[in-house]
Amino acid sequence: MGSTKVCRTRLLTPEQASTALRRSIEIHPANAPGDLPALREVDHGPRRGGRRLALLTKRRWPESGVDLTVQFLDTSSVALRKRLLSHMNAWGEFANVLFRETRDVGMVRVARLNSPPDDAGFWSYIGTEILGIETDLPTMNLEGFTMRTPESEFHRVVRHEAGHTLGFEHEHMRTDLVRRIDRRKAIVYYRKSDNWSAREVDEQVLTPLSARSLTATKESDPTSIMCYQIPAEVTKDGKAIPGGEDINSNDHEFAARMYPRRTAGREGTMPRGADRDKPDATGPLPVASPGVQPDLSALWQAAPADDALQILVIDSFDPHTGY
Repeated sequence: MGSTKVCRTRLLTPEQASTALRRSIEIHPANAPGDLPALREVDHGPRRGGRRLALLTKRRWPESGVDLTVQFLDTSSVALRKRLLSHMNAWGEFANVLFRETRDVGMVRVARLNSPPDDAGFWSYIGTEILGIETDLPTMNLEGFTMRTPESEFHRVVRHEAGHTLGFEHEHMRTDLVRRIDRRKAIVYYRKSDNWSAREVDEQVLTPLSARSLTATKESDPTSIMCYQIPAEVTKDGKAIPGGEDINSNDHEFAARMYPRRTAGREGTMPRGADRDKPDATGPLPVASPGVQPDLSALWQAAPADDALQILVIDSFDPHTGY
């Protein structure tokens, strides 16, 4: 992996979490938390410190489709905006997903910040978490992206961050992959490559996602676009976790299952195991099926901002053992 920058998990404040939960349920009622023992998708995610603040909610968009407006906060380049959108829309090749630019306040707000350190780098909030972020703040950051950025980085980074916006977690934080990582070696490596503290390495790499929190494939995919590249020098067995450089067939299949296209009354999803060519980043944008998706932007803008609904849980966790 060398000095390749990686995506950092972003954390919601309690106020943002409260707003995100309420609006997430308004847009997709299935996100409402049920009785705690019955919950299957409570997402604890990596949180600061040994005790973590966890939002008891699912963060999926409606199965009927994802149609998100995108606002670019700091670029006037038409060519760059189109290029970024085309890569975000690569997820729409087989899934009912569409990102479209707006000059108004977008649901997805893309920045290219390089400071302060907490805001720099590559990151995106997960799924409907973006509904809780103040409208003058970004929901995704792509530090340093310009038209001179290599095409491979558009595939690796922009498509990864768009996957987060669709609700997809970091694949390398599945328990079976985390168990392959040597904590001591990881701390040394990420201190050198990303200037992370031991706590940040615990949060970003070594804290496995609860199995209950996931809507996911049965087995982890070390080549998923949502997976970090973990070098051999960091793993216990000396074998690298390759990570993903682009959306692969498993990613496309999973996205199509979460957000299925419907054509003439039937789903049009990617056949299992199919190996399709990737969409041309310079070609036309995918068009979502008409008459299927709810107007998420209208629902989001109409949602009141002053309700106080907050469902939070404190969960003890030892990042050293994974229990």
